[in-house]
Amino acid sequence: MAAELEPLKMEPPEVVEEAEEAEGQTKSLKMTEDLLAMVKKLQKEGSLEPQIEDLINRINDLQQAKKKSSEELGEAQDLWDTLHKELDSLNGEKVHLEEVLSKKQEALRILQLHCQRKESGAQKQNMLQECTEKISIYNSQVAENYRQKKLGLHVEEQLENLMGQHKDLWEFHMLKQRLAWEIRALQSSKEQLLAEEKLARAKLEEVERQLSLPPEVGRARAVNDGLKAELEKFGGQGPAQIHCIPKDEACKVEADPELPGALSEDLEPPPEQ
Repeated sequence: MAAELEPLKMEPPEVVEEAEEAEGQTKSLKMTEDLLAMVKKLQKEGSLEPQIEDLINRINDLQQAKKKSSEELGEAQDLWDTLHKELDSLNGEKVHLEEVLSKKQEALRILQLHCQRKESGAQKQNMLQECTEKISIYNSQVAENYRQKKLGLHVEEQLENLMGQHKDLWEFHMLKQRLAWEIRALQSSKEQLLAEEKLARAKLEEVERQLSLPPEVGRARAVNDGLKAELEKFGGQGPAQIHCIPKDEACKVEADPELPGALSEDLEPPPEQ
């Protein structure tokens, strides 16, 4: 508001007085000239005396006008003084308001700087807090990853142990199955051998019984051939071959050299799967 105030453009009283005096002198000269012209005119016409009263009235009017002009000039001077005082007061108020405005602007600038510093500090604090939270989250993730890795290693060790135990159990189970199969194979071979031995003994007893009868060479040879055929029918080759000597009427049993190989082949376990 103070910045918008402008000083009033007023002329000093001396200039005003000179202007008014010049204007009054101009008017007086003009009126004087008018009076002189009127006097000359009356002199020519010969009627000067009747116009004296009119001249006196005009002079009185001029004096009153001069007095009125002087009063108006005094009032104008007083008004100018008053306005000049008001102008000085307004100029002083303007200077005071400018000083207040400057102080307010300086305070506002300081306050803005303080606010900017506080905002910058708050932003730094927020950034620091965010960084702290991120570091905390990262540390938690690292700890969790380490725990999971450690747990995974522990689980892997347990799995390896279980696999080793399972492998041992499987090998033991397979060995048990193999032993059971071998035992069954041995029992089967034993039963087969016992049956063959029993059959061979029965045949041998039959042969001995037949040989104990009256000797006949043809019949003994036929019996010997029939016995060989029956033995080959049962097992290819029996556990023993019977050789009969017709002239001595006696028989002897020779062990078959291929029998142990056949038995060992029967006792072999099946291939592991």
